[in-house]
Amino acid sequence: MKIVCNREHYDKVIKYAESIGDTSLKFCLDRLKTWEQNERCPCEIELYYDSAPYSFGFSQRYPDGRTGIVGGLLYHGNPDHSFAVTLQPFHGWQIHA
Repeated sequence: MKIVCNREHYDKVIKYAESIGDTSLKFCLDRLKTWEQNERCPCEIELYYDSAPYSFGFSQRYPDGRTGIVGGLLYHGNPDHSFAVTLQPFHGWQIHA
C-alpha cells in the first residue's frame, strides 16, 4: 500500500481510530491489502487525501500503469461529513467504490 497523502494525515487517522476503539478502519485497510495480493491481477493501492475528516481516497494501480477501481475509504462520523450515501446509518469507516 502506497501512502500518497501527507503522512501526518494518515497517522492522525490511525491514532483517531485507535482512540475511539474502532476496528472498521483496520478492517477496510486489510481488505484493500487483499486486493493487492490477488495472484491473477496484482496491483498497488494508493491512499490519498480526502477533504472529509478522517477519510481517504484510493486508487488501484496495476504494474503496466493502468488504473483500476477508484474510490473512497470514508469515515462516517457524527455528524457525517463524508458526502456519501449510506442505506443504513453507520459510524466508522467504509469502502466506497
